[in-house]
Amino acid sequence: MLTSTERTARTRLRVTRTGTGRCRVRSAVTLSDPAASSLRPVLVHHDASTARVSLVPDGALLLAGDRVELDLAVDAGARLDLVEPGGTVAFAMRGGRAAWDVRATLGPGAVLAWAGEPFVVAAGAEVDRTLRVRLAAGAVLAIRESLVLGRHGEGPGRVRQRTEVLAGTEPVLVEELDLDPATAPALLGGHRVLSSVLVAGAPAPDGTDADRYDLEGGGTLWRRLGAQAHETDLSAVWRAVRDGTRSR
Repeated sequence: MLTSTERTARTRLRVTRTGTGRCRVRSAVTLSDPAASSLRPVLVHHDASTARVSLVPDGALLLAGDRVELDLAVDAGARLDLVEPGGTVAFAMRGGRAAWDVRATLGPGAVLAWAGEPFVVAAGAEVDRTLRVRLAAGAVLAIRESLVLGRHGEGPGRVRQRTEVLAGTEPVLVEELDLDPATAPALLGGHRVLSSVLVAGAPAPDGTDADRYDLEGGGTLWRRLGAQAHETDLSAVWRAVRDGTRSR
């Protein structure tokens, strides 16, 4: 829980396929405090069925007391490609905390492809980070992320990370990680970078067997650990997964 001094910035983004011309893209940003920093959706491209949106930080993120909320809705038959112009750094918080909460709902046959950039938890930071996704029949989720514990030459901060992906009411991936300076070295084998690619609702591409875990709920997870970001590079897997969702 954050304190009463938290600054909440909620970003809502919805993509709807209209069947004529271009798909409809609606967004809104709500701030609990004028000083709150937010994620601002910038429309890069859209056509009849697909929107490409960049999530641009509007201010410094993340600082103590920040609560960033992102609500995504991709309606039936539509596709949303999310990109980020750069990574996110959770800075030292001097006893404070921050939160990063993403909720996504995908309608029948919808696609969400999110090319996430590194999320860095600097020494002294404390972050609660959640991702909750619900997929309707025929929907596809593809997401890339990289969690970095500490900037170069420093120790890790603390991050509590929960991922919950459901196909209808059935779990595809439910995972909780609680990493802090005391536990992270043991849990991650001395590594500081954890990179992942997840696809749910679509088969794994051919030629991507390395570092691959086939999930009982029907999804596929690729994961690498390393001391440096280049050691955990999954860009080839991500391109194959992303391109596979485009051929649907």
